[in-house]
Amino acid sequence: MAAYTAVISLLQTLDQPNISELFHDHSTEMFDSLRATAEYFQDVLENTSNEKIKSLEEDIRVVVSEAEDVVEMKISEIIKEESWTFGILQHHDMLPVVEKMDTTKKQVMEILCHDADQILELTGDSLIGASSMSDPMLSDQLEDDIVQGLDGDLEIIDKRLRGPTSDLDIVTISEFQYRNVLLEALHCISKQRVIENTKDYDKMNDSELADLVQKSLKGPRYLVVVDDIWSRDVWDSISQIFPNRNNGSRVLLTTRETDVAIYANTSSPHKMNLLDLDNSWKLLRDKVFGLEYDHPPELEEIGKKIAEKCQGLPLIISVIAGHLSKTAKTLKSWEYVAKTLNEIIASHPNKCLGVLGLSYHHLPNRLKPCFLSMGNFPEDFQVDTWRLIQLWIAEGFIRAPAGSRKSLEEVAKCYLEDLISRNLIMA
Repeated sequence: MAAYTAVISLLQTLDQPNISELFHDHSTEMFDSLRATAEYFQDVLENTSNEKIKSLEEDIRVVVSEAEDVVEMKISEIIKEESWTFGILQHHDMLPVVEKMDTTKKQVMEILCHDADQILELTGDSLIGASSMSDPMLSDQLEDDIVQGLDGDLEIIDKRLRGPTSDLDIVTISEFQYRNVLLEALHCISKQRVIENTKDYDKMNDSELADLVQKSLKGPRYLVVVDDIWSRDVWDSISQIFPNRNNGSRVLLTTRETDVAIYANTSSPHKMNLLDLDNSWKLLRDKVFGLEYDHPPELEEIGKKIAEKCQGLPLIISVIAGHLSKTAKTLKSWEYVAKTLNEIIASHPNKCLGVLGLSYHHLPNRLKPCFLSMGNFPEDFQVDTWRLIQLWIAEGFIRAPAGSRKSLEEVAKCYLEDLISRNLIMA
């Protein structure tokens, strides 16, 4: 992220109006070299998921930042008329940073050449190593959460799963390891956590395991839940193991990516609704006091205010309820919780922020600065689209792809729509 930001900053500096007029002869060549290398770094950082490249990101950040410092320093000196020689920026001052940029570029190119099988992932998405629930950061996630107010969603999903169609239906709700998924599927199918012939599985290759899973699913109809899919490539890799026997089998797929949901089943992905205020309060109340106990009447009004601040998100309500369970059941204590709700959420990084962190981790680099910029606005602040787009452009976050005829405004709008489809921004 830091490397990408540095690259964008350098390109923004090089894009300043009339800056090329300060360069002449060899300096013009170096100016063009800096731009070309920076654009190369931008392309690599946006479109490459190679882990070895990540080890060079700090080198990229350092050399790019140094190059920008030199360019800005020389421009400043020229303006102050301290280093003006015949109106030309001396090329020898830029030679060291140009050479460092070239050296780093060669290192990146060597890695990509040696690992050509994993160079580019044009969608900008990376595969994940495990589902969100198996992530160490989320291992303490509440397993017995009481979820109020989702009866309508559950009824819709239930009808889809029990629907009359005989074709295999994919019901979607808006670091993957293929072999692990196959092994887990075999464990689930055999209804055992530990299988006696595990050693036999270890001897099988992925194709043999996939064939075994598919054969095991042939026959009676099945229901398979595939949780937290992040990219189309992941779905493509596992969808082939689900045979369509025209017997009403179902696959329940959950994802945070709208485009993945539509890709898996273009008919009508089900989008989960937020809880309304009544159900938010019921969830909060039941988790704090339990289903069988009444709550103090004097806490209902402030309790509803706390629930409303959670904006209908069950995970946040659960976190706040957990905090309230450990505090005094007094009006003063609950009023303090209402005032410090954001701080409480931030104090549980393995829950709310852990979930958000997964979504942020899988953002393409080009979207990360745009998303982080949203933190500049006050809580619950409504931002006009045109204003947000102009701020992104002014900050240098938006760059049209090479050869594109789209304006910066059009590119920024695409970025915004992308963030919305990833359920990171509420439109």
